[in-house]
Amino acid sequence: MIYAMDTLGSIVAAVLIGAAMFVLVGLKSKKSSQSKRYPVIIGMATGNPAYKVTQEEACKIACSVPALPKDRIPVVERIYGNTRINSRYFCIPDFTPEKALPGDALFFDEDRMFRKPVEQRLDKFREKAVPLVTEVCRNAINQAGVAIDDIHKLVVVSSTGFLGPGLDCELIKSLGLSRGVDRSLIGFMGCAAAMNGFRVCNDYVKANPGKLALLCCVELSSPHTTFNNDTNDSILHAIFGDGAAAAVISGETKETAAPGALAIVDDHAWLMEGTEDGITLSINENGISCTLSKYLPQYIAKNMAGYVDSFLNKHGIKRSEIDFWSVHPGGRRIIEEAQNGLSLSEEQCADSWAVLGEYGNMLSPSVMFVLSRVFKRHQAMIRRGETGYKQGLAFSFSPGVGAEGILLKQF
Repeated sequence: MIYAMDTLGSIVAAVLIGAAMFVLVGLKSKKSSQSKRYPVIIGMATGNPAYKVTQEEACKIACSVPALPKDRIPVVERIYGNTRINSRYFCIPDFTPEKALPGDALFFDEDRMFRKPVEQRLDKFREKAVPLVTEVCRNAINQAGVAIDDIHKLVVVSSTGFLGPGLDCELIKSLGLSRGVDRSLIGFMGCAAAMNGFRVCNDYVKANPGKLALLCCVELSSPHTTFNNDTNDSILHAIFGDGAAAAVISGETKETAAPGALAIVDDHAWLMEGTEDGITLSINENGISCTLSKYLPQYIAKNMAGYVDSFLNKHGIKRSEIDFWSVHPGGRRIIEEAQNGLSLSEEQCADSWAVLGEYGNMLSPSVMFVLSRVFKRHQAMIRRGETGYKQGLAFSFSPGVGAEGILLKQF
């Protein structure tokens, strides 16, 4: 009898201990889930230099270049006319000389040969990029509602300006950032460089609670304009524009994030096989240049479904469950083939088409211009008491060709 009671007591004790452990594990798991920290964009701004150039104005300049044979003018006109671009912004007045601001002389010589040593092109980049990116960064910080001293990480992205000391040093002075700010520079990753920048910022804010990261992308392609009787030159000048974008990123939990905040829950990169010629960048004596393969749209169409599905499968998400698509507005064929490869509609890519139409391809800032439109619409829905977007994807393309993207979900 005594043995039986001891056994029963042991069983009861074991059950109680097991139940207590279950509750503790459950509470710990719940607490862990609630306090998990994710990167959140708390402020974002975009900007462009002074000179708005219509596609007709840009085409007129391209067709007046002495090196262009007269029989190629119809070809150039078709290239410019098929872009679905209405206007772009340039930092130099050469393509709208009648709109030149006081004291802002033409950059290229009047012979319209568009020849300048790369050193002079980079000097012009510095001159024009510093005030532009300073203003855009300041706007992003003001929108975030944080103090300059809260910025502990600075990530500067550009493929069109290589300087030393670089823009990071200029921004420390112009913004009044701490001289001890942690700095990272990302260059020559082309249109996808903003995604690389997000990845660096994301890692930083997750590892450093309470410290903010500032990401800024600035690309000025117009000082690198060349016309060498080459179809690729015509294509580049027909689609690329100048712009800048900045974002303030914070590590937030569900408890600390603003209502409806979209968190960056994951990033994903994939280097497509056999596409090395798709996008290539180079620095030569006459500037920084890019070569786009005629097969680039095919590479994108062929690989996008596999890239996106592998990304979403990690999170158990279907394409049909994505609320917004921020596709890099790299050009008409880029958006079209991304749509074809993913079975997306024009409406689903409306933001990308809108950015392409008004700004052209600005390389790294472009996808942030698209995201900015999404965020403004989402925040307006939240203010109206609506659900807003639950989850979405943003992606761009790097030399190689690589697809780089981020997955955003509402807390």
